Amino acid sequence: MICPRCQQGVQQLSDGLCPYCQYPCGEFHRKVTAVQMVLGAIFASTLVYGAVVAILELAVEYTPPGDGLPEHVLGTALLVASVMPALVLWRLAAGSLSAGDPDQMQRGLIMMAAGAETPAVCGLVAYLVAGSLMWFVILLGVSWLLFLRLGMSLPEYLNTMRDAIGRSPSPQL
Repeated sequence: MICPRCQQGVQQLSDGLCPYCQYPCGEFHRKVTAVQMVLGAIFASTLVYGAVVAILELAVEYTPPGDGLPEHVLGTALLVASVMPALVLWRLAAGSLSAGDPDQMQRGLIMMAAGAETPAVCGLVAYLVAGSLMWFVILLGVSWLLFLRLGMSLPEYLNTMRDAIGRSPSPQL
């Protein structure tokens, strides 16, 4: 493992601390691993939604119950209904990320991932209600763009978390 603060290779941690600079590497590693696993699972759920739609479209020949519902109205409503909560969650998460508390930063990143997943869920709803493959793909694409934006800013957030963990007093074991 490489210490995030001093960039030295560390073979063994005594009490989770770097032997060179006393940075709590163990705590940082646990928080980063938890964020990566949760973000990966939330992103994987969007792939599962795509697989469900592919199975319904290709194997089951799904017919939606909402035959008279105009799909462009439903799709537009779901786009607005999914992007607004995503933006609100991202705004709330931005406050959590600047709070200086590593646990709040972790929750903020997970909130951002949940906001990024929202359009994919609405796309699945659009497909199940109106049978609109086009709106499913559009909303899934919006979701993936939000995940891309999150992924591009993730190093900055993790650096902020690294600094916050380094400032906070290390937990007593």
